[in-house]
Amino acid sequence: MAIKNNIKISIIISVYKNVQALNIILKSLKNQTVKVDEVIISEDGNSEVMKNFITTLEDNNIVHLTCEDIGWRKNVALNKAIQIANGEYLIFIDGDVVPHKRFVEGHISQAKLKRVCAGKRVELGESISKKILNEEYPIEKVTDNYIWWIKKLHDDKVRHYEDGIYIKPNGWIYKNIVAKKTISYLIGCNFSCFKEDILSINGFDEDYINPAIGEDVDINWRFRASGIEVISVRNIANVYHMWHKKGFGSDEGKINNKILSNTIKNNQYICLNGIEKLTKGEA
Repeated sequence: MAIKNNIKISIIISVYKNVQALNIILKSLKNQTVKVDEVIISEDGNSEVMKNFITTLEDNNIVHLTCEDIGWRKNVALNKAIQIANGEYLIFIDGDVVPHKRFVEGHISQAKLKRVCAGKRVELGESISKKILNEEYPIEKVTDNYIWWIKKLHDDKVRHYEDGIYIKPNGWIYKNIVAKKTISYLIGCNFSCFKEDILSINGFDEDYINPAIGEDVDINWRFRASGIEVISVRNIANVYHMWHKKGFGSDEGKINNKILSNTIKNNQYICLNGIEKLTKGEA
């Protein structure tokens, strides 16, 4: 089924206290070439700072969801967001990535049932990230002149520079090069799918209570195992990651890898501890 022009879109932003970045993201969403119908701020916690910021927003399309702040519970928060989302089509980003102005357009251009659209991210350096967050640089100053910023970006230790170059989704390069490349994984800060497809695998697995591979490697495997294809929207749906210190180590990765190994071993692509709480016989 090809995408319809009148599809209702919800964008789900996973956040944790970073009001400064969220402010820039929301401004970017207002400038999108394709507007979303609903913005769900999925907070992994319940901070007063975030609550106070949300109350200053004059936008009826914004929904703010919270959960108990008892450690990393991103998957719990995301499942709540999926359940209440009014959109038929869901786009997932994190609260530390700023989308290109054609970001939504890129995802929607390739959307189909039984398909996940997986994008990449550019990891900006510390100096340029701070200037964007402090609104010294509007994000468009970087993205609209991206090629010309190559020296500044590399001097500021950008990572994955090539993933910030925008190309048209209906152009020759995307159709004949990017779209034909096999993508092995998706990242949780930039992917999209129909709501019914993520419901079909019972959403995110809430057994993951540590960061690392919890919300992306696992769900990537489960989508594919259920027969849903994962395609690349690299370079047509770009996000720009704001610099910050990394928040997890190898121990969390080991715990999550053990959960993932058991999932694959048991071919459990419908997770038991997801949106619905299932037993093995029900999944």
